[in-house]
Amino acid sequence: MFRMKPNKGTLAIAIVVLLLGVLFFFEGHRDPGDIPAHERANLLLAISVVVSGLLFIVSTGRMWFKHLWHDRYR
Repeated sequence: MFRMKPNKGTLAIAIVVLLLGVLFFFEGHRDPGDIPAHERANLLLAISVVVSGLLFIVSTGRMWFKHLWHDRYR
């Protein structure tokens, strides 16, 4: 039922969210005169870092608690 490996699905989604956030960050900073786009890009990067961090914690959640490391069914 449980494995000691991180969940690959949520880890892949975390990487995709982080890459999209970085991509939109650089896209928002392309025009040096558009200040509202800079602010939106900074906000989007911050949100994507938080979401990808939470997804990383969820995908490695079992590794954080030693009482879940045993394998009863093997």
